[in-house]
Amino acid sequence: MDEKIIIGNKKHLYDETVEYDESNLPKELKNYISELKEYDKKKDWLSYDLKFDEFEMRIRVYLRENLVSEYDYKKLIAKYGWLYD
Repeated sequence: MDEKIIIGNKKHLYDETVEYDESNLPKELKNYISELKEYDKKKDWLSYDLKFDEFEMRIRVYLRENLVSEYDYKKLIAKYGWLYD
């Protein structure tokens, strides 16, 4: 029996309702976001999830080094962490 897995009524793997200005983020984090959005377009959930794990670890490093704020961290996790709904 073929069943489609649906995560709520989402059109994307990330939460498009979370607004956040990513323009001031470090280039490395912007690159992660670009990759996440590419996996989202392809509906490649596995690659998205694996890349998000890397992204989350890098954000934590940036947070510890005071390169992003706790607010930034929470917003980015809320936006791109599709398992965190």
